[in-house]
Order: sequence, then C-alpha cells, then structure tokens
Amino acid sequence: MHLTESNEDAVVKHVVSLIKRGGVVAAPTDTVYGLICDSLRESAVKKVFRIKARSHHKAMPVFVRDAEMAKRYAYIEKELMGLLGELWPGQTTVVLRKREAMPDWITGEMKTVAMRIPDHSFVRKILDEFPNPLVGTSANLSGSEAAQSAAEIQNTFAKHIPCPELIVDGGRLPPSPPSTILDLTNPRNPKILRMGAITKEKLDEFLRHWHKK
Repeated sequence: MHLTESNEDAVVKHVVSLIKRGGVVAAPTDTVYGLICDSLRESAVKKVFRIKARSHHKAMPVFVRDAEMAKRYAYIEKELMGLLGELWPGQTTVVLRKREAMPDWITGEMKTVAMRIPDHSFVRKILDEFPNPLVGTSANLSGSEAAQSAAEIQNTFAKHIPCPELIVDGGRLPPSPPSTILDLTNPRNPKILRMGAITKEKLDEFLRHWHKK
C-alpha cells in the first residue's frame, strides 16, 4: 500500500483497523522501516517474533503516544520528565523500569521496558488513533540489516511464513542507523546501551542541559 500526503489519513485508518484485529504492519518510521502491532496483544507480538525469527527472550521496543502513556507502563521519576521532553519525539529509545501494565511477553521477562515517541507524522497519527503502545521493531530478520524501503521488506519476506499482513510503502528512507538506546533505570547514572541515530555528543548535550535545570 503506497503512502502519500493525500492518502495518509485513509492509510492510517486502514492500519489501525488491521492492528486492532491482531495484524502486523511494516511501515516507515523516523529511522528505518519497522514492524508495528498491538503490544498488549500476545498473539500479535508472538507473530512479530516469528516474522523476525527472533528469540522470545529478547525484549521488544515499543512506541508510545506521549509521556503520559509512557508513565502508565513504566516508572518515570518526576526529575526525568524534563529530559524525556528533550529526547522525545525523536530517535532515542529509553529503557525504564516497567510497571505491571506492560506484559512480560514484550520485555522478555525482564523488569525493564524500552520505549520512545517516534518523530514521524504517519506513525504518530497511528498512535493518536490507537489506545495502546505499539511494538516498534525493525522490519528485518533478526541480526540482518534494517530495511530502508518497502522493496527490501518484500524481498526479505517474499518466501517467509509468517510475514507482515501489510507493507506501507512510504518510499526509500534516507540512510539512518536505528535509534540510540539510553538506559535511564538509574537516572543518576545514564548509560548508552547502543549508539544509533542520536550521537553520543548530542546525548551528552541533552544530559548536560538536563543536569543544569
């Protein structure tokens, strides 16, 4: 399904309907093409694991609509809200201590959850229309290169079962690494777990600015 400025709202409506029925959608994001589904629907999340041939012991990152949604699924100390306001929406995934509302099938039985607010109008519109956090993981086989186009996804999953029910073609994305992952489970000792789209220098700038407040 091709995505254009003129049909964006219609595509959003179709994607939301599919996700509500437990479907998995491949779609462009602000980094690479991703697989999205309802994070609170176990059958859908398990399908993503199978699509990616990914170990169930590995956690899945999630997209959230805003900080208020994040607070329903993770413990976020008041002092962190300013920093999250600097990082989100954007290309930084933040690891936080999870609340009971975030199921173990997302977190690989760990007590933490990785989440972010993407800076992408199409994905943000889906989040606006959908009540739950969305799985937001790269649309590839586990361990392989992330996809920058719908054609790459089609080639990857052409003979793969299961595969995404829908591929949204938003054109070729500009070259980008996946999101940077920042561990904030101990706010006084932030740790970069993965370098990505946001550089260490930029993160250090955010952290310095936050510490001054």
